Amino acid sequence: MRKNVFVVLLVALTLMIAIPSTVFAAVTGDPIKNYDCPFLLTSAGQGPGSKQLRLLINLSKAFTLGTDFYLEDEPEPRLKEIDTGKYKVLVAVIGTTDKGLGASGITIEDEINNLKEVIKRAQAQNMPIVAVHIEQDKRAPKLPTNGNERIIDLICPVSDWMVVLKASNTDGRFTKLSEEYGIPLTIVDSALEFSNLCKEIFIK
Repeated sequence: MRKNVFVVLLVALTLMIAIPSTVFAAVTGDPIKNYDCPFLLTSAGQGPGSKQLRLLINLSKAFTLGTDFYLEDEPEPRLKEIDTGKYKVLVAVIGTTDKGLGASGITIEDEINNLKEVIKRAQAQNMPIVAVHIEQDKRAPKLPTNGNERIIDLICPVSDWMVVLKASNTDGRFTKLSEEYGIPLTIVDSALEFSNLCKEIFIK
């Protein structure tokens, strides 16, 4: 019996040594970047991702909504918040849905035009943009006219950093953008990792 236990332990140890450490890594790619608070959180596409990220940030219990960070998705209020100049970074969560656009009373064309203005205003305030993608079921790489793909093409090339789910990058979409535009890319295994990451990313 003891011999069998020993064999099992030996096999398990051998497998642990043989498997690369990256398999166990929750975060891969470029190093974590740091930004001061407060930061402005918004949806790039009127999808639910910004609210999901807000919940993940709240889960960390390290930041207070309304003090350390703000959430604003509506087009006009979002621009006004950017114009205040009080934010150190804009976190744009990429993802669009018909439901989200319908609730805002706009089309995908409207949102793309809104985001062009967001980029313009943020750049005028010297606000770096962090592009985040955590809605893995919203990617449609084979449909170049898909709203999500169009927003990725709009936001990512002007971003200071990209943070995406591993499942969102299975086709290397974000890796190619990172290489083409020289933008750091960090990949996380699950959305829950953002709760831990945000405590490293944002400095109070």
